[in-house]
Parts: sequence; C-alpha cells; structure tokens
Amino acid sequence: MKASGMAMEEKGDILDSFQEPESHIRLARYLRIRGGVDDALEQIDLFLEDHGLDFPLVLKPDLGQRGQGVGIVKDREAARFWIDHCDEGFLVQEYIAGLEFGVHWAKFPDEEKGRVTSLCGKYPQSVTGDGERTLEELILSDDRAVLMAKYYFVKFKQSLDRVIGSGERFTLVAIGTHSRGAIFTDERHLVTDGMCDAFDELGERFPGFNFGRYDVRVPSVEDLQAGRNIRVLELNGVMGEPAHIYQPGYPWRKGMSDLCGHFKLAAEIGAAWRRMGVDPPEAGDLLDLIRKHCDKNYLEVDEFEREI
Repeated sequence: MKASGMAMEEKGDILDSFQEPESHIRLARYLRIRGGVDDALEQIDLFLEDHGLDFPLVLKPDLGQRGQGVGIVKDREAARFWIDHCDEGFLVQEYIAGLEFGVHWAKFPDEEKGRVTSLCGKYPQSVTGDGERTLEELILSDDRAVLMAKYYFVKFKQSLDRVIGSGERFTLVAIGTHSRGAIFTDERHLVTDGMCDAFDELGERFPGFNFGRYDVRVPSVEDLQAGRNIRVLELNGVMGEPAHIYQPGYPWRKGMSDLCGHFKLAAEIGAAWRRMGVDPPEAGDLLDLIRKHCDKNYLEVDEFEREI
C-alpha cells in the first residue's frame, strides 16, 4: 500500500493486493475503469452480466478520500450522469445491503494472531416524516441534518417540496461516511474471538499488511460476531482512524487518548518492520505525496450529485 495509506493511494490497487482463496470474508465484487470513460457503460454492462448482478451499483473515484465523489446509482441513466462528471479512473462495485461497520485490525509482523482494536457502527443520516412537513422543513428542523443542509438541498433538490408521510423514514445518505452525515457509534463490546479469527485470516491474504481499517457490510450483528457473511467495501491504511471515537457524546479527552494509542501502535508496528530490514519512504517523498493530496481537486457533491 503506497506510503502505508498516508495519501494518494488508489482503492483499486489495495483491493487488487488481496490474494485468493476467499474464505469467511470476501471482497465486494468490483471493476476498475481506468483513463477514458467512453466505453465505461459497456464495461459496466459486461461486469453486471459476468457476475449476475443488477443495479444499484456503487461508483467511486479510484483515488478519493472521505467518501468524496461516491455515488449509488440506481440505473444506467444515473450511471451515465455520474460518469460524465468523473474525469479520472474509477471503481464500479456491487451494492451490498446490510449493516455497515468500520473494523480496525492490527498485528505485529512476528505475531500469529492480530486484534480488532476498534469497531464502529455506521448508520445513515435520516429524517422521519409527520405527514405535514416537507423534506426541506424536516431537514431544517433536525439538529444534525441542518448542519449539512446545503449538501442535502443539492442532493435532493427535486424532492424538497415533498411532504414525507407520517412515520416514513427518509434516508438522506446511504453510505457510511462521517463527512456525509452518517452517525458513528462505539461497538467495541461486540468484538468476539470468532470475529478476530476471521480478520486474521483475511489479513493473511494481503502480504505485508498489518494495520488498517476495513469498511464492511454484513447482514446482521450475529454474522459479524461469528465472522461470517462479511463483505469488504474498502480498506484504509495508517490514516484509517479508530472511528468509534466519533460516537456522539464520546469524551474528547478519551478520544484524543485513543488516537494517541492508535498512532503509537502504528509506529511500533512500523519499527518492527524496519528491524526486519524494510525501508520506509523518505520524509521528502511522503511530503510530496501530501502536497499532491492537498492540490488534488477531489469530486465535490455540488459538481454532480443529485437524486441518482
């Protein structure tokens, strides 16, 4: 993983690094589309046919951060709209329903077993109708949703005048991304030996990987705890923070302490690799990557998003 996932790593490169065979945990099926996108729709059609899939699909820039540019497209027209606003390589990924979690896993290179150091639940932001107020009014009256009203007004501009039925739940964002309004919760109490064993097995399929956060979906909490039916959406490297600290009301001091412990462990694992003869990137090379990251124009919601 480029610079251990500090900056400018490609999602597809990371997913391509996993080796067969798949076991209790598998990757969500995906297709990388590089460079020009003139024939992208035809490639998507073949991807669907080859894997027996259908819409919706997830489209995401191969080089992206914090959920920027990610779209869940419901049909071919929506896919075309998304592609027309993407000028770089991207991933097509099967849509996986179910509960979403962020699972941080770590293992020293000389250890046989690793550990799950953080488990975060990711719940989409939503509002519930009362049969009287419009979607716009519900967003403005919700203490959390109003903070991202500008984003939601762009995304749902065709539905803002719609009155949401009594008790109807309207999902504002379908991906588990904090920067798009998802609510994160501390679920470390759910960690089991079976879950740890499954992620140890998965880690063995990525040679040299010892520290990072998996974003996964699973049908139920019981499946997660048993380490079965887990589907990996993405893998984040050293900058994939222990997301449980973002639970509403989580003490600030405790969150800072958890972050310090997180990066201390990363440094210790890195030092262990150095003692084994692995040379890390030079500081100057890392700074160049960070500069490129800061200079990059990542896809923003107001450039292309609508109700797709």
